[in-house]
Amino acid sequence: MGLATQEVKLTTIDGVQVYARKNDEGKPAELDAIDLDGSKIEAIADRLARRGYGVMRQRKARAGKVRYLFKATWAGDGPPPDDPFEGL
Repeated sequence: MGLATQEVKLTTIDGVQVYARKNDEGKPAELDAIDLDGSKIEAIADRLARRGYGVMRQRKARAGKVRYLFKATWAGDGPPPDDPFEGL
């Protein structure tokens, strides 16, 4: 039997849908999003980095369009917060 992670739609910020994969405790340990507007992705990624997530940002050209994405993994002390965007 393989390991399955539960991906959920966490929230929408400035029109960008942020997805999360939760850890064993049900807290959002990995987050990602993709959008055509690089400034929106950068703003969300910056917020997560300030919160304690390690964030990878990437620009991808695909099907004649440029898309921007981030992938964030919890890197802070202790468990990840219940809401990564609370208080920011």
